[in-house]
Amino acid sequence: MYGEETLNNHAILNFSLTKEFFETFSSLKHLQIELPLVLVRYFHSYIRDHVSENQSNQRYVSAIQNKHLLFTMKEVQQTLARSPKVERNLSAVPHRNMIILPASMVTFAMKQLSQHKVLLMIGRKDDQKYLENIKLPNNIQVFDFYHHLRKEQVPKVEFSDILLRANLILNNNQLNPIFKTDSFKEWLMRHLNIATRIVSTLEKMVRRFPIKVIIDQAEIINPGTALSLLSQKFNLPFIHIPHLLYSDRTLIPTRASHYCAWGKNYKNWLQKRGIPSTSIYETGNISFEYKARSQISKAKLLQEFNIPSHHKIITYTTQPFQESVNAMIVNWINKALKPEYPITVVVCSHPGDKIDYNNYIKNQKNMIVSPAEYNLYNILTNTDLVMTISSTTSVEAAMLGKGLLVLQPPIPYHYELQNNNFHSHLVRAGAGPPITNANQLSNVFTKMMNASGFLNVLSNQSQSFLRDTIHSSGRPSVLVRRIIVNALKEVRK
Repeated sequence: MYGEETLNNHAILNFSLTKEFFETFSSLKHLQIELPLVLVRYFHSYIRDHVSENQSNQRYVSAIQNKHLLFTMKEVQQTLARSPKVERNLSAVPHRNMIILPASMVTFAMKQLSQHKVLLMIGRKDDQKYLENIKLPNNIQVFDFYHHLRKEQVPKVEFSDILLRANLILNNNQLNPIFKTDSFKEWLMRHLNIATRIVSTLEKMVRRFPIKVIIDQAEIINPGTALSLLSQKFNLPFIHIPHLLYSDRTLIPTRASHYCAWGKNYKNWLQKRGIPSTSIYETGNISFEYKARSQISKAKLLQEFNIPSHHKIITYTTQPFQESVNAMIVNWINKALKPEYPITVVVCSHPGDKIDYNNYIKNQKNMIVSPAEYNLYNILTNTDLVMTISSTTSVEAAMLGKGLLVLQPPIPYHYELQNNNFHSHLVRAGAGPPITNANQLSNVFTKMMNASGFLNVLSNQSQSFLRDTIHSSGRPSVLVRRIIVNALKEVRK
C-alpha cells in the first residue's frame, strides 16, 4: 500500500548496506546499546550518493542481494531490528507512572492526560514552537533533548576504548570497500561520539524520571531511534503514533511494542512487514483532530482571494519534489484551464516546497497562489475539489467530504523523495481518478462544468477510499489515551 513488499534496487542496496554496517560494527557498544543502530539515519545520509549512483547497476545490485539474501521488507525488518537484551524490567517498578511524548503532542497531553504525569520532549528543531504561549499544568514537565545533549560528555577512557575497537575493525582487510575509505573512517569516528552522547543523555533521562510509557512519531531519527532501543533494554512500552503518511524509509527498522495505525490499509501494510496484528491498534490520526479548523465562510474566502462567486474552486496541494515535477503539473493546469472557464485553481505549497509558483502563472488569471501562512483548512473546507500526488492532505480533504484528483506525473528517482511506489498509493487505493497529462485534466474541468453530478461521484469515491484509510469509530485522542492508560498498567515479562 505505502511501499512494495518486494525490494526494488534502491531498497536492496540501502538495506543490505545498512545490514552490513550494523553487523560489521556491532561490537561497538555504549551502555549495552549497539551504536550503529543509533546511527541508522546518519548512515543512510552517508551512503546516499553511493546508492543513487549504483541503483541502476544490475550486476552490482544482484551481487549485493546474493550476499545478504534480503528479498522482502519483512525480511529487512526482522534482520535490522536487532533489539538489545533486557537489562532490567522497569515496567515492573511500581512508582514508574510517567508518559514521555513529543512536545508537538502538547494539546493532546493537556486534554487527555491531565490525570497522569507527563514529560514533553523537545526532540526536533521545531518542537519549541508548540510550547509557545502555553501555560503548562503541574502534571506536565519538559525535557529539552538538545540542551542536555550539548552538555553530555562521555568519559574519555570509555570513548577511547570504543575508538580503539573501531580502528581494529577498520583494519580488517575483508571489509566492504565503502568502509575502507578515509572519508568513512572520519565519518564513523565523529558519529560514534554523537551516538554515545545520545545514548548517555537518554538513558540518564529514563533513570532520572519515572518513565513507564514512551511515545514517538518515528523511530528512524533520534531521539526516537535511541528511545526505541532503550525501551527494549528496560522493557518499557513504546507506542508508535505517526502523524503523517509514511513509507518504509521512515518506519524500518522499528522496535515499538504498540502501533497506532490510521486504519485498515495501514494495519495491513504493517502486518506485511512482520508487525504482529496484536500490536496494531486502529485509532485514526490524532493530529487531524487538533488541527485548526476553518474559521471563515466560503463567501469570505472568495472575497479574500478575489475569486468570482460563480467559480468552482480546485485546490492543488504541492509536495517538495524536484522543481521539474511540480512545474509539469502547473503546466498541465495552464494548458487545461481556459480563461473563460468558471474555475479557479488555488495552489497551496508544502512547507518544504520552495518554488515560487507566481512565476509560473503570470498569464493565467484563473490560478492563484495561497500565502504560505494562510490556514490550509480555510481553503480545504471551502474548496470543491482537491488534487495532489500523494500528500496527507488527500486524507484531510476526504475527511471534509471533498473529491480527489490523483496527479501522477513522471517522478525521477531521488534517494529521499522517490525510491519506491509510495507516490502512487492513492491510485492503488482508488481515491480518485488518476491524472497523467493535461488532456485528462481538461476532461475533468469539462465534466465539472457540464455534468451536474460529477463532483458527487468524486466525493463518493473519496469516501470509499477514506473508509479503508481512516478508522472512524471513536475520537482518535480517546482511543490513543486508552492504549496509553493500558500500557501504564502493563507489567511486561
